[in-house]
Amino acid sequence: MDVERIRSKPGAVLVVLCAVLALDGMDVASMGPALPQIGSDLRMSPDALQWVVSAYVIGYGGFLLLGGRLADLFPRRRLLVGALALFAAASLVGGFADTGTMLIAARLAKGVTAAFTAPTALAILLATYRDEHSRNRALGAFISMGAVGFTSGLVIGGALADVSWRLTLFLPSLLAVLIAVAAQIVVPADQGRAREDSRVDLAGAITVTAAVLLLVFAASRAATAGWGDTGTLASIAGSLVLLGSFVAIEGRRTHPLVPLDVFRRPEIAAADICAGLFQGAYVGFQFIATLYFQDRLGWSPLRTGLAFLIGGVMVLVFSRRFAAAVTRFGAWPVAAAGLAVQTVAYLWFTQLGRVDPLVLILVGQPVMGLGYAATYPALNISAVAHARPEDEGLAGGMFISATQIGSGIALGIAASILTANEVHGLSAYRDGLWAVLGMSAAAALLSMVRAARTTRTAQRPQPTLIEPRKECCGSPT
Repeated sequence: MDVERIRSKPGAVLVVLCAVLALDGMDVASMGPALPQIGSDLRMSPDALQWVVSAYVIGYGGFLLLGGRLADLFPRRRLLVGALALFAAASLVGGFADTGTMLIAARLAKGVTAAFTAPTALAILLATYRDEHSRNRALGAFISMGAVGFTSGLVIGGALADVSWRLTLFLPSLLAVLIAVAAQIVVPADQGRAREDSRVDLAGAITVTAAVLLLVFAASRAATAGWGDTGTLASIAGSLVLLGSFVAIEGRRTHPLVPLDVFRRPEIAAADICAGLFQGAYVGFQFIATLYFQDRLGWSPLRTGLAFLIGGVMVLVFSRRFAAAVTRFGAWPVAAAGLAVQTVAYLWFTQLGRVDPLVLILVGQPVMGLGYAATYPALNISAVAHARPEDEGLAGGMFISATQIGSGIALGIAASILTANEVHGLSAYRDGLWAVLGMSAAAALLSMVRAARTTRTAQRPQPTLIEPRKECCGSPT
């Protein structure tokens, strides 16, 4: 095998990076259909069972900023392969778990390792593709495979759970080993050489990680205990205090974990806010729809997973095309159009119980998939396009962290609404969908404002420099 020849091909690197993101998406989604079997086998209460999913989200969201910064400071191939190996080991431990506590701990460890694989893979992609057009198309492929991994995880998880829930952990472990081997072969060794200033800001890392952990924990706790619960409010307050401390620490650091000027770049900040609202709305919708299909209609896990398949196929087919369209039309106009389309899809799904579920899916899922395919690549491109090369891993980590925090908060809101209104039957699901619709509409409005501003800036006349007239003697002969 000519390894050096393979490493010289960006397409081979892209395939491996897409596999990394697809694995993350599949692992998150595949656990959902297996939860009833896990609860029965390990004798876990519904409250405890929720933490099988929430533990992963807490680990993932909490360590993303640290993972993104380390991807800028240390050799990326080594970081990616090492994190994949740990991911495989944690997944294997979870597959052999004989108590709920052991399974939750394994899921937390998997989330932490995924917080290093995702931003490192994105940083490698950005370093591999420097041309704007090819980078946007590569980002489109990368993002589409993440969405496909999530959607296929719902189907795969349902199929595996029918045999044994433990297979939903053994399969990711095997895939992680295979991807790690491929990454070792394909990704160039000089990806992200250690920098001279590769000292890790430990105080900043501990503070911001603890702050995000507490915030995601609060959202997860609110799903069962409520937003007025003392533990939930204390976690939110602790998170805010730690975030204030983090800002103070970073302002005094020569080599901060997160340079504070990154928050003063409007494109990055707006993209991250929109990403949190957008992904939160999408995850909240899937949570509500899954419960409606299974608990209300009595669908099997596999049938429920298949209900989301159309949207996943739309994302796979159209993400690269919309990412390429960003080069022509700009990121914000494409994101605004995608969010508007997706908001319409959520509005359509508020008719559940009034419209046949098959009609709901056949009409709503293609529209939602189209909106997702346009929105996610455009927001991701906007979030990383304005980052300096030495901050690309951090920018990627911030973007993914925003989606995870948004997802955690949205899940807490959706679960709280369903719990508070469950006695009202179908109206509880509709109320949850109206909350999802509100998040999506807020993201659409913000993206439209950014699109209008970038359009005005592009149309503003630029001053032209008039060069002094050069006098010459004689005439050309």
